[in-house]
Amino acid sequence: MDADVQECSGIFSKFPKVNDSCKKIRELLNEEGIKTVIDNMAEKVVAWAKSSQDSVILMGMASRGVPIAKNVAEILSSKHNLNVAVGTIDNSYYRDDFHYRKRTNNPSIKIIEMPAEVEGKTVILIDDVLYTGRSVRAALQAILDLGRPAAVKLCVIVDRGCRELPIAPDYVGISIETKHNQEVKVCVSPYDKETAVWLVEIEGEAA
Repeated sequence: MDADVQECSGIFSKFPKVNDSCKKIRELLNEEGIKTVIDNMAEKVVAWAKSSQDSVILMGMASRGVPIAKNVAEILSSKHNLNVAVGTIDNSYYRDDFHYRKRTNNPSIKIIEMPAEVEGKTVILIDDVLYTGRSVRAALQAILDLGRPAAVKLCVIVDRGCRELPIAPDYVGISIETKHNQEVKVCVSPYDKETAVWLVEIEGEAA
């Protein structure tokens, strides 16, 4: 296990473990599709970084936003010679986009890792799925409590609609409309058995 996997595994151990009871309906992105989305996400970050790599901070939102943010950072380093700081935000106990977690109008956020000051920086939130927008709103508040960034951007793999707040991503891989008994599951190897995005149906919930 390499250093990055060990680091992420240590972070994931702080998140709640849950049993996910769902049935796969169809694959939305395969491994190659996710790689393309993350590559394109990295290109957007390059544009936002402008002339200074120190002007940008990547913040991965728990749980799969964390390895996605680290993948983006690796691409920036290897392809663009940009060494961008990566932090971690944990709101996994209160995320509004998974059926098995308690929903709340005011999600609680905990910043697990903040590698640099946010004052005057472009902070880029990276998440796997955007749904109602409440988790992102809480993340924004947590960041603003630390200082005044120059800008905050939002990058997601999937936008599944059903917004309850006026939150819009600056970069989105794919968009899909889901039914109330459906979820979007993002899997990222080696933390999952595969790298793919699935539309799933929650077992035990009527359509």
